[in-house]
Amino acid sequence: MTALTEHDSRRALPMIQLLGAVAWPSFFTAAVMSAVFFAFIDPLQLQQISFPHYVISRELGYSLGFFMFWAGTLCACGVTALLLRPAREPEESFE
Repeated sequence: MTALTEHDSRRALPMIQLLGAVAWPSFFTAAVMSAVFFAFIDPLQLQQISFPHYVISRELGYSLGFFMFWAGTLCACGVTALLLRPAREPEESFE
């Protein structure tokens, strides 16, 4: 009974499809969040407030901000994909 039934095989997603379903929305969301955030916040002023001893360029600030937003949304989308997996059938009854 290790073979997947037809119902189970339709629900099992290939890993590349699951990765795409997690990576693409998180990338798009991070791009939108970066655009909105950096429309109001200058990376150089943020650098002076948070890390005054380090010198970074404006482009590096944009890049770090984008990757920070991408990491956060990637984790959120990954948890969502994990929670959307179908539940397993219990192997034994608890009676």
